[in-house]
Amino acid sequence: MTSVGVLSDLRTRVIKATVFFVRRRHIVIGKKNREPLVVRSEKRMGWFLTAGFSCAAAVVLLITVYRSLLPEVPAGDLLTTEGSALTDDDLLMEADATGTAAESVALTDKILSVGDLETAEGSAMMDSGILKENDAAEAETGEKSAAAGAFDTDAAADGEMTDGDAAETDPDDTMRVALTFDDGPHPTWTVKLLDGLAERDVRATFFVIGENIPGNEDIIARMDQEGHLIGNHTYDHVKISDLSVEAACEQVERTSALVKAITGKDTEYVRPPFGSWRGDLECSFEMFPVLWDVDPLDWTTKNTSDVVRRVLEAVEPDDIILLHDCYESSVDAALQIADALLKQGYQFVTVDELILE
Repeated sequence: MTSVGVLSDLRTRVIKATVFFVRRRHIVIGKKNREPLVVRSEKRMGWFLTAGFSCAAAVVLLITVYRSLLPEVPAGDLLTTEGSALTDDDLLMEADATGTAAESVALTDKILSVGDLETAEGSAMMDSGILKENDAAEAETGEKSAAAGAFDTDAAADGEMTDGDAAETDPDDTMRVALTFDDGPHPTWTVKLLDGLAERDVRATFFVIGENIPGNEDIIARMDQEGHLIGNHTYDHVKISDLSVEAACEQVERTSALVKAITGKDTEYVRPPFGSWRGDLECSFEMFPVLWDVDPLDWTTKNTSDVVRRVLEAVEPDDIILLHDCYESSVDAALQIADALLKQGYQFVTVDELILE
């Protein structure tokens, strides 16, 4: 089928489709000449399509005539020409790739050369540094040896190097702990406790109750003479936070007056019963409330081994241990605890040493 025939067939199909569309969309009947509006639309559409397709046919005809006038090139020559061009492009790409590869190899060799140079320089610097460090270490060792030899020579010549001249232990490295006792003094068990502490050269802190002091003044005096710290546990073991400021001050001042009459010192360290303190107290002397870190609840049991176990399992350096010197089981436990902690390297101090240092 020729180009003109194709265009004619296409024109016919488009006209039919257009007419079908117009009939489906336009259902209104025109009034002019009583001719349906659809019929008039079909005629106008036909004119427009005929003119358009006539122009298109003319363009196609001109193109066909122009192509018929061009000279024909054999298919083999066309393939040869394209192949030659492709071959030339491939050769150029190959040449570029070869040049790039060569440049890459040269650059790699250059980098390796620089890397080898840096490695060599690094090795030389490292060797030099090691030698310098070795020389410095040998020099320092020689100086220390010379100093030590001179020190030994001087000590031997003077004959003054004794055990007392040895370096003292750093206090920060010492494991310290404070044993504290509430509710005394007791005429029997406090005395037994003081005897045991004296045998072990252990100092402790006693928070005494004022009403227990009369008749036991000699025990208070012994506590002070043997280096123990005497603290205040109120006059009759009351909860300070439940009292007025005046009543609370009276509790600690009465007890402190009894102790001061024996030792000449106020009881500046106060352990409030039940651990209940009030911070607004301003009594006749300065006071420091002291609580505790380890409480084995020794007053709830007469089992000495349980009290010892509870303390040893919980204690750490700089802890304050709470016990009571009014129970025989607690006194026995305290001495066993002292023995165990001394073996572990602990040093026993009074609470003021822990608080103020």
